[in-house]
Amino acid sequence: MRGVIALCFALGAGPVLAETVFAQKTIRPREVITAEAIHLQDVQVAGGANTLEDVIGSEVKHAVYAGRPVLSSNLVKAALIERNQIATAIFVLNGLTITTEARALERGAVGDVIRAMNLSSKSILRTEVLEDGSLKVLP
Repeated sequence: MRGVIALCFALGAGPVLAETVFAQKTIRPREVITAEAIHLQDVQVAGGANTLEDVIGSEVKHAVYAGRPVLSSNLVKAALIERNQIATAIFVLNGLTITTEARALERGAVGDVIRAMNLSSKSILRTEVLEDGSLKVLP
């Protein structure tokens, strides 16, 4: 085994390091990560994000300080709907479409299922966050 490792080094084949995303500046929780806030370093960190594309546009659950790696387990999708935000709630059934205003009771990213309160009836709805910022009422 030592002979194989020595042969690899002799042939110029050293260990390959993966790149890891590091913070350029402190990234606060719920802050959407921009390209200016991060950079790649040629070092491998266990659990670290490996590409800029995986990180840009996401949020962090816990603060990441400048010079520290951005861990994949700390990343979440950026929220499109904030708690207490008023949004359009859309209910569709058998060709019938009903729209109303609803207050989001939770934060949510696209595709998340959150609770919202119908402002007219004060009833609690189970909704899905859509790409345009509206809420699809689920049965």
